[in-house]
Amino acid sequence: MDIQQLFTVLKKEAECPLCLETVNNPKTLPCIHSFCLECLDKHANFARRRLQATIKCPVCQTSFQIPEGDSFKNLPASYHLNRLVDVLALKYGGVQAQKCSSCDENNTASSYCFVCQIFLCTSCFEAHQRLKSTRGHRNVVIEKLNVQDVRELIHRPAMCSQQYHENQPLEFYGEECKVLVCHKCSVGGHNRHTITDTQKAAQVQKMQMKDALEKVKAETVIYENEIRKQTELIDKTKNEILSAEKKMTDAVEERIRELREHERVMKAKFAEIYKVQQKHHATQLENFELVLTQLQSCIERGENTLERNVSAEILQTNQIIVGRCEELLNVTKPDIYKPPHVHYIIENQLNPGFDRIVVSNTDPFLSLAEVDNQELVREKTVANFIIVTRDSGGKQCYHEDDQVKVNIITPAGDQLETEIKDSKDGKYTATYTPQCVGQHRVEIQVNGQPLTGSPWVVQVIPHQYQFAFQFGSEGKEQGQFKCPWDIAVNDKTRTLAVADFNNERVQMFGFDGNFLREIALEAGTSSVAFTESGDLLSSVDNDDNKITLYLYTEGGQFIRYISDEHVKTPWYISVGSDGRIITCDYDDKTIKVLSPDGKDILQSFSAPGCDAEPWFVVYQQDKFFVSYPEANRVMVFNIAGEYLYDIGTEGTGDGQFSGPTGLAIDKFDRLIVCDAGNRRLQLFTLDGKYFAKVAAGSLFVHNSHPFGCAVSDTGHMFVTDNNKHCIYVFN
Repeated sequence: MDIQQLFTVLKKEAECPLCLETVNNPKTLPCIHSFCLECLDKHANFARRRLQATIKCPVCQTSFQIPEGDSFKNLPASYHLNRLVDVLALKYGGVQAQKCSSCDENNTASSYCFVCQIFLCTSCFEAHQRLKSTRGHRNVVIEKLNVQDVRELIHRPAMCSQQYHENQPLEFYGEECKVLVCHKCSVGGHNRHTITDTQKAAQVQKMQMKDALEKVKAETVIYENEIRKQTELIDKTKNEILSAEKKMTDAVEERIRELREHERVMKAKFAEIYKVQQKHHATQLENFELVLTQLQSCIERGENTLERNVSAEILQTNQIIVGRCEELLNVTKPDIYKPPHVHYIIENQLNPGFDRIVVSNTDPFLSLAEVDNQELVREKTVANFIIVTRDSGGKQCYHEDDQVKVNIITPAGDQLETEIKDSKDGKYTATYTPQCVGQHRVEIQVNGQPLTGSPWVVQVIPHQYQFAFQFGSEGKEQGQFKCPWDIAVNDKTRTLAVADFNNERVQMFGFDGNFLREIALEAGTSSVAFTESGDLLSSVDNDDNKITLYLYTEGGQFIRYISDEHVKTPWYISVGSDGRIITCDYDDKTIKVLSPDGKDILQSFSAPGCDAEPWFVVYQQDKFFVSYPEANRVMVFNIAGEYLYDIGTEGTGDGQFSGPTGLAIDKFDRLIVCDAGNRRLQLFTLDGKYFAKVAAGSLFVHNSHPFGCAVSDTGHMFVTDNNKHCIYVFN
């Protein structure tokens, strides 16, 4: 490498990555990349104008906080770059040209003494040569620098920058202050510091730097391996995508070929249908034309005879002509050929055979839907309507290839499941069960064509309970009550169980209110429930102020006691869909969940910040609903027993309570609450929104006290009145 090439390399090395000029006052970021101070400050100002508090290194993209004052002047200078700038100044001069270090005239240096390690101007160089003590020093003229000279200049000793110490090399290193000092500094301002030879100190730190770099090199290898793996994955991914893309293209092209072939087959079918129908049309036209020819021939012959008006001819041919006319008039007229309708139906575009041709006499525009009282339908109630297919003459017709489709769209935009029953006579029964309240859109298509009147809107209204009858009266006889508290339903046997508290018994009835039997108890019972197997659970209030759970068969045969170790006062009991026994423990104000056999307690929780006793509890959709009469509210807990929200407040308005007691959840997922103090039932959604109330006219008046309730899967609701000593039945 010659001197010119070396300077070119050095100039490139000393180039600022931002301005691409030789660095001026180079400052080094913590990422060890150096830039001109002015360039860094401009970079920071630009970021500040964009409301940014950081800048990224233009080389490695590492982020750094912009210092206060928006200047990086306090960053460390780059020793190496400053040395390069000094050397480059020897070649390119300019403002940064080296000055003489020997005189005070600030002349431009023309030579360098490697022994004295100073730059000399022309006058000082000449004097340097005349002095006996310096005459033999190695000097080099700057204009005649060679490669080795430049490299030595780059590695020349650093000189002290303190005033009056400029010619002193930095030969020592202060251990405490961590700075390089000259001999004069070491005996002056640093005389109390531990001073070490520069080379010795550098050797120690050189080892530290090597160790750090070795660790970084090891990390570099890791990243190089990761980059290699990532690159391999990129290539693999690219190849997989290209392969998948080719597979897709091949599949699409194959599908296109199949579709073209399918198109050819379908066009052939259309052509065959057209050919058959044209043949029928042609046959009928021939029949009509033949009859017309015969009629016209008869007319022509008769009119010619009449025109000639020859008496003998008229007498001779009259009988023949009249007979022919009568014969032609009595001939059965050929029917007009009415071709069947041709429909093209797309069934599923994603599957082979996604379409078909239907040739049928059914006319979709004359077909109709027979809808009776479909303007209003109750939610979760089975509803249906009939579709009748007709031909072009308006007559009911049937063709096995006819396609009848019914789409019912819910208010949420979902499609409601619909069942269509084909009667094989041109009548189709569509059956559906709306699951929510609101307008439902009904769309009907016959052979791909919308039915006349389709679509229409069906308004789905909420279910409402209506009073049906009541049974029972005050007394001790069968079918009579003294303070009936709770009631339970066995849907399998259509049986009711009533906790006849003061008569110390459970009475069994059919859904129609007919008495079946009674189960005598040792004391009053506050609650009854049926297990999954149909056995009867009853909570009995014994004389020792403890409540015990009794288990009977539905027929009344005693099975066993359920241990009361876990539950002190099981005031109310219910059975979850999973067989678990849920009870309100009146004594410690908790809700407890027991195993189906009652032997183990699975869960126990209470209402936070509520000192009232829980009375009734039901479980649905992973939530516990618990009534607190004294607090005038129903509290809701999640599956883990954590409090979620309240339903109701004290008062007489809608959604308010006065001593709420019995609870039930019907098949429409509505919570029924016996609002005993307000003499009514109230219905809520499971998220706590008020829905409706059941006051039942003159039923709940004066001393009425609806206390417990239960619902059946038939839609019946049964309510106990422990003041009027009777049971109300709603449907």
